[in-house]
Amino acid sequence: MERELFPSSPNKGEQARRKLLLAALKKFGEKGYDNASVREIADEAGQNVAAIAYYFVNKETLYTAVLEGIGQYVQGVFGKVAEEARERFKEGRPDQKLAKSIMKRMMRTLLGEQLEGSEFEKIRLVMLREQAAPSEKFDLLYEKTLRPLHQLFTRAVAVATGEEAESQQVILRTHAIFGQVLVFTLARATILRRLGVAKLDESHTAQIAAILDEHVELICEGLTTKGVQR
Repeated sequence: MERELFPSSPNKGEQARRKLLLAALKKFGEKGYDNASVREIADEAGQNVAAIAYYFVNKETLYTAVLEGIGQYVQGVFGKVAEEARERFKEGRPDQKLAKSIMKRMMRTLLGEQLEGSEFEKIRLVMLREQAAPSEKFDLLYEKTLRPLHQLFTRAVAVATGEEAESQQVILRTHAIFGQVLVFTLARATILRRLGVAKLDESHTAQIAAILDEHVELICEGLTTKGVQR
């Protein structure tokens, strides 16, 4: 079943609440928290302003609900691969092959979310804003969602490269490796122009995924060899 942002029951009240969350997500992404008004959000949702007070009390609480929903969605996106990876880590220290497999799966998962027109497109701008200029609510995303996923990927990188887990170097290396996927969001307009296409389709996704897999192999092999030589 396709993942859904802010899942709710068919109940009329819950559907109205979900419309407000989706409208808020759009307006917060387009204009930022400070510049998005509750009236604009209500109009976008086809609701009256009083509905925001009824369901969320105020704009701050509404934004909190939006970030919590984003976090739950991202956890769902990575849920299967993250759960399997954690189970394998519990069984003991995994070998390099398994660690590289985890890295590839996590990168392919994010790549697919960015390029295949999923719900990720709706959360992209809010995520970018929170990274560029973190709000007071950033910890809602970081503590429950971003940090656990980053730590999991960091552990896989450490095993795959033979480096010390959770060292500053591995944390930075992890961010750099994962950044290869994020660039297709951050610099999408540039790659579309370079390729001369209007959007990245499934063939591009497959080609990018193969390149990322190749990079994982080359990076890990190179660092492992470097460690042996030292």
